Amino acid sequence: MKNIFLPAVLSLLPAYAFAQSVPDGQSYRTAGNPNNIVRSADTADSVSTWIGKKMDVQNGTAVSPTLKGGVETSAPSDRPGAAGTAIPNTFWVDRYYSPKTWFITTNTTWTVCRSGCAYKNPLDAWNAALNANFLNAAILTISIGDGIYNLDNQFFTNVTKTEHVHIVGDTAAPDKVVLNFTKTKGNNLGGFAAYNGGKIGLINGMTIQAPTDGTGALASTDRYGRHVWNSQSYGAGIAAYGAGSNIVVGSRVVIHGLYYSMVADNNGGIDAPQGGVAMSLAGDVNAMARGGGVIVCTPCSATDASDYTHPDNTLGSNYDAERGGSLYIDGSTGSKSLITGVVGLTGGHIWAHHVTLTGSLIPASGQGAWITGNSSAEFTGCNISGYNIGVNATNGGYASVDTCNIHRNIQGGIVADGGRVTGASAIITDNTTYGIQALHQGSVVMFGTYAGMRANGTNFSAQPAGVEHRSGSAYTASSIDVQ
Repeated sequence: MKNIFLPAVLSLLPAYAFAQSVPDGQSYRTAGNPNNIVRSADTADSVSTWIGKKMDVQNGTAVSPTLKGGVETSAPSDRPGAAGTAIPNTFWVDRYYSPKTWFITTNTTWTVCRSGCAYKNPLDAWNAALNANFLNAAILTISIGDGIYNLDNQFFTNVTKTEHVHIVGDTAAPDKVVLNFTKTKGNNLGGFAAYNGGKIGLINGMTIQAPTDGTGALASTDRYGRHVWNSQSYGAGIAAYGAGSNIVVGSRVVIHGLYYSMVADNNGGIDAPQGGVAMSLAGDVNAMARGGGVIVCTPCSATDASDYTHPDNTLGSNYDAERGGSLYIDGSTGSKSLITGVVGLTGGHIWAHHVTLTGSLIPASGQGAWITGNSSAEFTGCNISGYNIGVNATNGGYASVDTCNIHRNIQGGIVADGGRVTGASAIITDNTTYGIQALHQGSVVMFGTYAGMRANGTNFSAQPAGVEHRSGSAYTASSIDVQ
């Protein structure tokens, strides 16, 4: 039922009943202008008086409001803080609400040492750097003080921002800053690893090593110096794996006791343009570029590479480019390899001008350079001695030996066994059996070289055309043309 008495009752109430409930001011419907809804009329019942003149409004905009005692009554979703606390000051975060301390905007150094530095463990500094962001091309240098640091993990990155991080020890004496990687046995860990686009801006002034007492990657060494390696212990001192991955290495770095000293694989890159990297005691290879990977090390040194874990399948090379990998090792040295000083396999490419290769691990065995499987190598100005074969080009491999000195090898100075060797002005001396040998349709063409051939067992041996005595198949002659 409708209440017909309510309007009448309300009309009888005194006017003062609404005096404090309806402030002066115009409604938007009356004024047609929001600027006039709230205006100072200087009367007790004006809107500005009604709200206590807490806020001044000009043209619809609050001017210089002051907030006091504000309390967040629910958990904030987009600002630091907790429910029930004062709204926090946010000067210390950026517009993305990341702490500003994570942003490095100018060149910065973090120190690492046993006491008195920002960090005691180089890996702690590295992990903190992984959480940083970099602006203005700023560089963060992790400066490591002298000492031996036993590390239970590797330096790993798969992000590009770590190209702004330099890890630097003692560049005057890299043997004084030793990073000893203690977990290389059984888990394929190494020292520094950049994967799938990760980058490291610089490594310099340190020794990167693993234990050689059996607790690291290396299991043992026999009386001939041949190394036996623990299973699944095939990490590298420095490894760049995957397209876009790149590591820059300075001229004062020592790598010792890991299965690979350096590996650039699957289009990764390692760049040591100033050379100076000293690699020793490795398994398969000291420095390997594989699967489109590239290593620049001009010049570096590599020695003592062997894997005798399985005597029927031995390994050991100082430098290796395979499956389309590329090596730039001008001026480098190699020695004490079980199989070969420099090897190119399955389409590898090698620039090795003025390299010096001075003998295998087992005297008078192995090869100074072995180029096979359609690989190619330039050895201009090389010096190769102390192997079974100095330069061996096989199965479509090609080697250029301009101005090389190839001497004191056993089977031959140069052998083209189904491969091709060319050059000019080479010196080929004191090789026990042959100066130059060609077989299985191998080819050797040398200009300006004959005058520099002396004291070889026999200067030339070229296999003639013939018929294979078992199958009856015919083959064409190999060729040697030396002028």
